[in-house]
Amino acid sequence: MASKSSVATNVSDQSYGSQPSIEDQMAIVVKRVGEVKRLVHKSPLYWECIELLARDEVSRGIFYALPDGSKLHYLKRKITASNEEEDEPFF
Repeated sequence: MASKSSVATNVSDQSYGSQPSIEDQMAIVVKRVGEVKRLVHKSPLYWECIELLARDEVSRGIFYALPDGSKLHYLKRKITASNEEEDEPFF
């Protein structure tokens, strides 16, 4: 039988040790936004979506929970950016 202190240590290790790094969390955001059907990847909407979901945990949670067919509609309601491809600046 585990002692009380080892159980407490195991619980605290699990809560901290299992948290993905910020880089891993943002990689998931970028991947999930990239999977949205009909979202143009070189559009202002695409970039604004990544920024919104990176900084707002509630919006990110809602976005992840929505069915795939509703994700673009949700993002368009939250962000008023264009979903048209923009040219990259040429210098």
